[in-house]
Amino acid sequence: MQKYNIDTEQPVADLWETRTFGIDGMTCDNCVKTLTKALRRVNGIKDVNVDLKDATATVTFDTTKTDIPAIHDAVLASGYRPTREIPK
Repeated sequence: MQKYNIDTEQPVADLWETRTFGIDGMTCDNCVKTLTKALRRVNGIKDVNVDLKDATATVTFDTTKTDIPAIHDAVLASGYRPTREIPK
């Protein structure tokens, strides 16, 4: 759905972005819980899905409040390593 600025009728950029990252170092369900909690604490993150089997984390975030480096920092701070971004 296209959104418009009411004052100018110009399209407004989509603020939400979803990215999937490979994660190194997860071995159990507690790892999933730890990483999920760490990512949810980042301001601007709307949704987090961590998959142990695929070793990935899919994050939906507001681009005006956070960015990829902040997400990577949260992963590193929780004891894991982001390996690569996985294309959609």
